[in-house]
Amino acid sequence: MGKRSIHKKLFLLLTLMGIIPFLTMLIYSGLRLADHMEQHAKNTGWLNNTIVNEHLTNVLQNNFYTLHTIADAPTIKKYLTTGTPEDENALRQLLRSNDNLFRDNNLTAVTNMEGQQLLRSDDSPLVNVSQRRHFQKAMSGHDYVSDIIVSMSTGQMMIVMEVPVFNDQHQPIGMLQRNLNLDNLQEFITNQSVDDISILVLDQENKVIANSHPESADVEDPDYYKKIVRVMNENNGIARIELLGEKYFVTCSRNQLTNWNVATIQSSSVVYHAANEEVVRVGIIGLLLLLLVSIVAHILATRMTVPIRKICQVITDIVKGNDDEKQLSILSEDELGEMALAINEIRAMRHNMKQENDTDALTGLASRAAVEAICRQRLQEYEESFAPGMMAIFLIDLDNFQKATKEDGHQYGNRILQKFAQGLKEIFRSYDTVGHLDSDEFVVIIDHQKDLTIIKRKANEINQMARNLTIGDTNAGISASIGIAVSPQNGKTYNHLFHAADLALFAAKEKGRNNYHIAGEDEGEFAGIEGSNNS
Repeated sequence: MGKRSIHKKLFLLLTLMGIIPFLTMLIYSGLRLADHMEQHAKNTGWLNNTIVNEHLTNVLQNNFYTLHTIADAPTIKKYLTTGTPEDENALRQLLRSNDNLFRDNNLTAVTNMEGQQLLRSDDSPLVNVSQRRHFQKAMSGHDYVSDIIVSMSTGQMMIVMEVPVFNDQHQPIGMLQRNLNLDNLQEFITNQSVDDISILVLDQENKVIANSHPESADVEDPDYYKKIVRVMNENNGIARIELLGEKYFVTCSRNQLTNWNVATIQSSSVVYHAANEEVVRVGIIGLLLLLLVSIVAHILATRMTVPIRKICQVITDIVKGNDDEKQLSILSEDELGEMALAINEIRAMRHNMKQENDTDALTGLASRAAVEAICRQRLQEYEESFAPGMMAIFLIDLDNFQKATKEDGHQYGNRILQKFAQGLKEIFRSYDTVGHLDSDEFVVIIDHQKDLTIIKRKANEINQMARNLTIGDTNAGISASIGIAVSPQNGKTYNHLFHAADLALFAAKEKGRNNYHIAGEDEGEFAGIEGSNNS
């Protein structure tokens, strides 16, 4: 056998029939797995952010509750008013008891109206905080949580929680603050961060409050943290972005109490690593299956080409003058030649029949069968989400057509139908389906409609065209009643839509003809859709 033998072609075809589905499934599975891993990374990010946010909110709320309790105590109000040593000792004991309750190595301080600290639970040097924003916010009567600042007493990075102290006339007479160092939050997110996942907490000025991987804090990219915050502002809190030359999944959320950003950062290479390993395992199994497919394809190709190879040998013998096998020439003509001729004739007949079946001879529009086939195909595309928007079916009946035909004859009626068909073609787009059903019934199918606006406009154009239709210089004296059904609101199958359109056509006739009716519109099925009566 030569290089182009049927055996080799059939073997190649059968092998490809095994390879192509396998490759398709391999690619599909890889993409699905990658998508699954991405979704898992997103869910992990949201979960970590939620845990950190809840922890942060709980810590701040507990501290605020305690500060409010102390700020409402008569002891601190009396101290800020009179300032006696007895009041100071009582308040100092109260502040230290509060610090011992939290056991977080944070301090509590009392400041007067001028911003001068009067008392600190850690006995550190007293400072004036009148220029600090947290003091100004508290003295305006509001609770406040600062961004990250440097302590004037200790020089350490911290955040400050501030609540005002009011007198009996509800006027600020001082404020109570609690300085929170960052070690506890740093320890929490470090414990929360696992499997190459980084967690950041950034204040409103994009300064790092806590970082689960402190070694990565000194980054070379000056926009590193801006890119992360941009995910929150521009990408709804989640995106895949490039940081330091690598791709990362970043999930951002904002703490409602502080407006700080919490970000979870995961390397794309780590996320896809598991997917790649699974694809490799599937690939190895697939190669083994391909080997088996090749063996089966070889066996099948050999068995299927035995008769053809025998016929080829007989024809070769005849060409060479071997008269012993000449009778097979008739067999060959009977089984192969006549079969091919018969198939060609059948195909030609089917083609002609299809052409006749798909086109209405009188109007040149699509026939009923063609309309049904097109409608079913487009509904299938909508079902598989290949086509967006809504699809509408216009079922059109010519009013007074029978009267015009009876008075002026059958040929006159045909001219009306042909003129009306041409009018429909001019109203609708070239790729819309316009068909002629029976006698004076027409149908139009349009799709990709976002609302009812164009559908109603086209119905009005049909009504106007029918009323103004003339034969020669004489008005034909007809009008059009139109029933409209819309998918998916009125159904998702051919039968349901045509039934709904037929009922809508009946309703249009009941309203006096020369109008249109959209199925389900009066019942509110299109509520909220632009162009509906309920809009």
